[in-house]
Order: sequence, then structure tokens, then C-alpha cells
Amino acid sequence: MKSKLLLSAALATLVFASGCATRTTASGGRETTILGGAVTVATNSFEPTTPATLDADTSKLASKGDPSGKKTTLFWGLITLHDY
Repeated sequence: MKSKLLLSAALATLVFASGCATRTTASGGRETTILGGAVTVATNSFEPTTPATLDADTSKLASKGDPSGKKTTLFWGLITLHDY
């Protein structure tokens, strides 16, 4: 029981201590990764989503007219919210 608790605590510490990183993409946008990739926010990302993700097009939910190209990926690509 103690080993499972210790393993869970170590894993949680690694995930939350992983920090964040920002890089410039080939399209000129920026991609910021938080919590070791659990959350990724990208700008100017008009790439199609993969078939293995739950995809939500936010431009159809709350559109302002012009697509912004923002993409938010949650849980290492399991859920993707995009505006394009």
C-alpha cells in the first residue's frame, strides 16, 4: 500500500514539476506546452486534427467571423479545441 502511494506521489510530482515550454512553429505561430504536454496551446495552427482525438470546432460554437487559428490540446491529444 505504501509503495503505491509513494509511486503516485512521485508521478504527480514529476507531472506538476515538468514546467512549460514555448517554441515557434514552422507556420510562424507559437506553441506552448504546459504540464509535460497535458495542455498545449498553439497559435496560427491550421493543421488538421488527427483521427484519434475528440475534436471540437469552436468557430461553429462561438464565431466572431474570422478564424484565429488557435488550437488547444488537452490530455496529450485526447481532446482538441480549434478555431479554424
